[in-house]
Amino acid sequence: MGPLDRPPVEVASADRGRALWASECINCHGTQARGTEKGPNLVRSLVILHDRYGSELGPFLKKGHPTQSGKPSPSVTDAEIRDLANFLRQRVNDTLRGSPIFTVQNILTGDAKAGAEYFTGAGKCTQCHSVTGNLAGVASKYDPVTLQQRFLFPSSGVRGRGASAVNAVTVTVTPAAGSALSGVLIQMDDFTVTLRDSSGVARTIKRVPGVTVVKTDPFAAHIALLDTITDKNIHDVVAYLETLK
Repeated sequence: MGPLDRPPVEVASADRGRALWASECINCHGTQARGTEKGPNLVRSLVILHDRYGSELGPFLKKGHPTQSGKPSPSVTDAEIRDLANFLRQRVNDTLRGSPIFTVQNILTGDAKAGAEYFTGAGKCTQCHSVTGNLAGVASKYDPVTLQQRFLFPSSGVRGRGASAVNAVTVTVTPAAGSALSGVLIQMDDFTVTLRDSSGVARTIKRVPGVTVVKTDPFAAHIALLDTITDKNIHDVVAYLETLK
């Protein structure tokens, strides 16, 4: 993870964003941006999680979005968008276990039977997991909070180098002419791809015309799930996982 994966919050900006939130957003999305019957939870919104000081939130609001005062959202200024972005990032950070205000609460509020149905059905969890295989006894290894965190945001689990890496994001780079290169992804942007091959050597390839890049993320299904899973689904699945002693 790079330094921009968790951008620091500008406190003064977040304070200004709080006032704007109260006047335009709070009725639908709630005091802590965790949603109400009128609006979704923004703490888990991919727009907010991917946002960097308004990079995603700005274009979203400029397209038009209802506000509680009736103010057209495209009229929100760039400075106001940055303030809102900092306020929302602060709300996201407050849910993390490293936050000074984080408190462990009882999260076993779901229906284990409904969780089992989601696990084997709509969640498609059994495509990769088995309660008698890689999840056998998982509830004896982790407390409920850790179960939920690992379920929603699994870590890469990378160990060692090159071919010994487990659950690493891998990439295959194929030039216009010549052999393809494959390995564990180290870094990728619009200009270059850096990978570590099976011998442990880091290689950087320029992304020039004709070069194709295929990235394989073992946790792609978990990431995609964030778009569709509801809070009820989460609580139900965690309640079910807790039965796997």
